[in-house]
Amino acid sequence: MIKNYLKIALANIYKSKIYSLISISSLSVGMAVCILLLLYVTHELSYDRYHEKADNIYRLCQDVHPYQAPGVAQLLTENLPEIVSSARILPRDNINVQFDNKRFKEDEVAWVDPALFDIFSFNFIVGTEGSSSLQQPGTVVITKSTAKKYFGNENPIGKTIKVGNEYDYLITAVIEDIPDNSHFKFDIFMTLEDGAMMFGNDWMDSWGWCNFLVYFEMQDKFSKPDVEAKISQILISVDSPNAPTTAFTIQNVVDIHLYSSHFLGDIQPQNSIIYVLIFSAIGLLILFIASFNYVNLFTANATTRLTEISVRKTFGASRHQLAMQFIFESVLIFFVSFCVSLLLVGLALPLFNEFSGKALSFSILANTNIILSLLGMMMVVGILAGWYPALVLSSYSPTGVLKSSLKSSSGFQIKKLLIGTQFTIVIALIACAIIMYGQINFLETKDLGFEKEAVITTIFDFGDEAKYNTLKHELLSKSYVSNVSVASRIPSGDLGNQSYAKAEGQEESILIPYVHVTFDYFRTLGIEPIEGRLFSEEFSTDVKESVILNAAAVKNLGIEGNPIGQSVQCNWPKSTRKIVGVIDDIHFESLYNKIKPAIFLIHYPVVYHMIIKVVPSDEIGSMNAITEICQSFYPYEVIEFSFLDSILEFRYKKDITTFQLMGFFAALAIFLACMGLLGISTFIISSKTKEIGIRKVNGAKAWEIIQLLNVGFVKWIAIAFVIATPLAYYAMSRWLESFAYRIELSWWIFAISGLATVLIVLSTVSWVTFKAARRNPVESLRYE
Repeated sequence: MIKNYLKIALANIYKSKIYSLISISSLSVGMAVCILLLLYVTHELSYDRYHEKADNIYRLCQDVHPYQAPGVAQLLTENLPEIVSSARILPRDNINVQFDNKRFKEDEVAWVDPALFDIFSFNFIVGTEGSSSLQQPGTVVITKSTAKKYFGNENPIGKTIKVGNEYDYLITAVIEDIPDNSHFKFDIFMTLEDGAMMFGNDWMDSWGWCNFLVYFEMQDKFSKPDVEAKISQILISVDSPNAPTTAFTIQNVVDIHLYSSHFLGDIQPQNSIIYVLIFSAIGLLILFIASFNYVNLFTANATTRLTEISVRKTFGASRHQLAMQFIFESVLIFFVSFCVSLLLVGLALPLFNEFSGKALSFSILANTNIILSLLGMMMVVGILAGWYPALVLSSYSPTGVLKSSLKSSSGFQIKKLLIGTQFTIVIALIACAIIMYGQINFLETKDLGFEKEAVITTIFDFGDEAKYNTLKHELLSKSYVSNVSVASRIPSGDLGNQSYAKAEGQEESILIPYVHVTFDYFRTLGIEPIEGRLFSEEFSTDVKESVILNAAAVKNLGIEGNPIGQSVQCNWPKSTRKIVGVIDDIHFESLYNKIKPAIFLIHYPVVYHMIIKVVPSDEIGSMNAITEICQSFYPYEVIEFSFLDSILEFRYKKDITTFQLMGFFAALAIFLACMGLLGISTFIISSKTKEIGIRKVNGAKAWEIIQLLNVGFVKWIAIAFVIATPLAYYAMSRWLESFAYRIELSWWIFAISGLATVLIVLSTVSWVTFKAARRNPVESLRYE
C-alpha cells in the first residue's frame, strides 16, 4: 500500500512540476528560517544552564542595577540561613597585564572570591582546582586562550604576571574559556583575598562603593519573597549614610541574560525575552505562510484530479484510502522540503551569524529532544496541511464528478481565508519593520546635547597631574588637536559614581551622580552653559571652590531662583562649592534611560578617561599620531584610542541587529507570500480561461479584466489590514516601552504597510492576469 501511495505521489509531483516546485521551494525556505530561529532561541534560552548548581545560584539586585557594596555578601551570608555560600565579582576593564616583554590591555578582568569556583561550574585544565586556586593572596586563574596569548605552549602554572604595572600575581590554574552562553565572560580571575592591598584597609566598610556583583548558592527549598524581604530589612538597617535604601531582589542565574535589560550597565550587554518572543513569532509566522501556500496550491491542484478520484472510487477505493493518499503526498512534500531546508540552513548559517552577532552551529541541534521535535513538527504540519484537501476531495461523489456537476472552484473560500491570513502577517511585519527602522534611526540621529564627531577617547593611568599637563600641552601644540581633557566619566557610560550633596537652604543631603573633570572638559565635547560659565583656568579657585550642575540636578537638589552663586555641600571630595554654571540636560547615558541629575566638579585624583577633539580632515591619521605621542610619555601603558561616535553606536548594536534581522525576515515573508500568490493566481486564471475569452469577444478591455480579477484580492487585503494594524500596534508599543525616548506610532506607518501590501499583491496578480488577458480569445474559447 505504501509503495502504491509513493508511486502515485511521485507521478503527481512530476505531472504538476510548477506547483510542486513552488510548494517545495516555499516550504524549504520557511522551514530553513524556522530552524535558524530555533537555533537562535535555543541558544538564548541555554544561558548559564551548564552550571551544575544553576537552579540554586542567585544574583543580588537593586532596583535599577545589580551592583552592591563590598560588605553586603558577608553580612547577608552570616544572617540568612537560606544562603549556603556567597561570592563576589569586581569586574574591571582596561587593565594592563604583562609577562616578560608581552604587554596587553585586558578588558575582561575580575577580582573574585575563591568560592566563585565552587558555586559556578568551570572546567579546570591544569593547576589547583576549585576555590583552593584563589585561597592565597596574590593568586590568579586564567583561561586557556589567555594562557596561549602570554605563554604560547608553555605551562603557565607557577609563573607570575604583572597587573597594572605594579602588582605581581601567581598563576595557580588554567580553565577552559567561558562558553558563549554565559552572562559574564572573563579571561583573568584575581583573588579578593588581598583586597586590603589593592583597595585599602577600610575597603570592606565602603558602603558607597557599589561595584561588586554578589552571587549566592541557596538551599534547595526556600521562599524567594521571604528572603528578599529579609535582605531588604538587613541592608536598609545598616548604620552608614551611604547604605542603600532601595528594595532588593534575587535573580536566578538562568534568568539573568533574558530578564536584565532594564538594568543599567550590567556586567555585559544582555538580551531581552522580548526579542526571543519576537523571533519565535516570526519563525512561526513564516512557517505558517509557507504552509498556507502549500495548502492553497495542493488544494487547487488536487481539484484537477477529480476524475482520478472518481475512477478510483468506482473501482472500490474507500474514502479512508483516498484521504491517506493525499496525506501521504503532503508528508512526502514536507519531508523533501525538510531535507532541502537543512541544506539551506547550512549555507545561510554563516550569514545569519554575521547578522545576529552569534556563533551558532548545527551542534545545538545535536539533542534528541530537539531532533524529535523537528521531525514531529514536520509530521504534524504535513498531516495538518494535507488534512483539508484529503477530507474535501475524498468526499466527492464519483457520479457527480463524472457528470461534471462539481465546479473546480470548490473550496476557494478556505483558500481565500488562508491568503487573507498571509496578507495579515505581511502587513504586520512591514509595519513592525518600518517602526523599528524609525526608532533605530531616531537613536542614531537624535541630538544628544554634545559633539560626538571627531572625538577620540581612551583609558590609562595618567600619573601625577604635572605629567598629564605636560602631555596636554604637547598634544595641543599639534595642528590636528583642538582640545584635550580627562574625566571620571564620558558620555556613553553610565552615571554610576554617586555620592551625597546638599544645596544651600536644604536640610537633607541627596544621593546624586558625580562626574569629576578637568579644565576644557565641556569645550572638548562642545557643551555650552545655559546659565553662568564653564570651568576656566583663568579662575584658579575653580579647582576647589566651583561646581557645575545640569538642569536636572538644579531641580533634584531643590534649588530655587537663580542657581548661579548658590552653594552646594559636596561629599566627593568633601567641600562647599559655588555654582558657577548650569548646562542643559545632555543624554549622558543611552536613550533607554531618562536623563539623570549630575554634579560636575574638578578633581584630578579620580579621573581616568582621556578625551581629545581632533581636526576632522584626517581623523584616523590624527588618532595614530596622538597614540604615538601618548605612548612616548607612558611607555609602560597599553594605549588604545576609540572614536566616541563608534562607542555610542555600539550601545544600540542589539537593536540594530534586531532591526536588520527583522527587515530580512519581513522581506522573506513577502517573497514567500508572493510565491504562493503567484501560484494560486495562476491556477485561478487558468480556471477562468474560457470566461476571459468570452469577455474579450464581448468587448472587454485587458485592464477591465485585470480590474475584475483584482477586486477579490483587494477586499481580503482590506480585511487583513483591519486585523493586522492593532496587532502590530500592540507589539511595537510593548517594544518601544524599553526606550525612555522613542518615536510616536503614527497612522501613516500602518497606512504605508497596507498600501505596500496592495502594490505587492496587485503587481503579482496583475502580471499573471495581463498575460491571460492578452491571449487570443479564439485560443481561450478552445480551452477546456
